[in-house]
Amino acid sequence: MNWGVKIIVGLAAFIIFIVGSGIYMVTKNTDTLEEDDYYEKSLTYDDVYNRKQNLLDDAAKPAIKIQQDTLYILFKSNVNKGELQFKRPSDASLDITLPFATTSRQFQLPVSTFKRGNWKLDINWEGDGKAYLSQHSLFF
Repeated sequence: MNWGVKIIVGLAAFIIFIVGSGIYMVTKNTDTLEEDDYYEKSLTYDDVYNRKQNLLDDAAKPAIKIQQDTLYILFKSNVNKGELQFKRPSDASLDITLPFATTSRQFQLPVSTFKRGNWKLDINWEGDGKAYLSQHSLFF
């Protein structure tokens, strides 16, 4: 085998590697946004901002505590109704949305079935006639 054949074989191997890498990157699509419907959510961001501002104005941020595989949420008012959004940053397929309603200040949720690790919790609720949104980072 002479130098010309070795150069052709080397270039062909390099081209196959580059084309294969390009096809792999296009088909895997791992560089997506955190949320698929980010544009629709940006159109309603005024509502999110107002909910967060109500939380600050009324000092209504709920206290979060985890004890023995149970999540305790302590609200400012007695009657609360809304939803809990548990988001797993490492795996979006584990995300969970749970509705809740309370007639007391405290809400309890068993979390023993949740996969252990880092979670983001968004509490979106209404209490005392006002809408609130509180975001928390949890590790259990």
